[in-house]
Amino acid sequence: MRYTQYKGVVEREYKKSLRKIMYELCVVEGLDSVNGALRLGVAKTIFEYWRNFYRYDDHQRLFDQKVQELDKMHFLYVNEGKKPTVTEPLHHTDESSLEGFREQVEQMAAYYREVHAESKGLAVEASNLPLYEFVEELLQRYEAGELLEEIMKNSLNAEKG
Repeated sequence: MRYTQYKGVVEREYKKSLRKIMYELCVVEGLDSVNGALRLGVAKTIFEYWRNFYRYDDHQRLFDQKVQELDKMHFLYVNEGKKPTVTEPLHHTDESSLEGFREQVEQMAAYYREVHAESKGLAVEASNLPLYEFVEELLQRYEAGELLEEIMKNSLNAEKG
């Protein structure tokens, strides 16, 4: 018998579509390929083929779930309200200061967030986004005094070691 013939026999026996039968066995009951094949009265390879075809294997379901979660996070960068937009004018253009640097970094990060969102992360130009986000984080750590603490801690460890 062929897969389609086995499929017809199983569907007639359970009076459901094979997809629903496999869902109940693999997801709801959590049967492995040996017990699932015994329950349906088919060979183990046929059961595994159907399980893979309908993506009810544990790894496949986990992968599909993670892909759905990533799709939901698509607008992660776009929806950040506190982040500036590219259209805001620069205020510190005539000076070389930390505030001017911060403003320019925020503008560039906002630009690359928009590029990233519009291209769904596929644009080569969007690869600069992590760099600018890292610089933003460094600026925040500098202003909070965390960088100085880290330098002091590391210099003390270097003197002891």
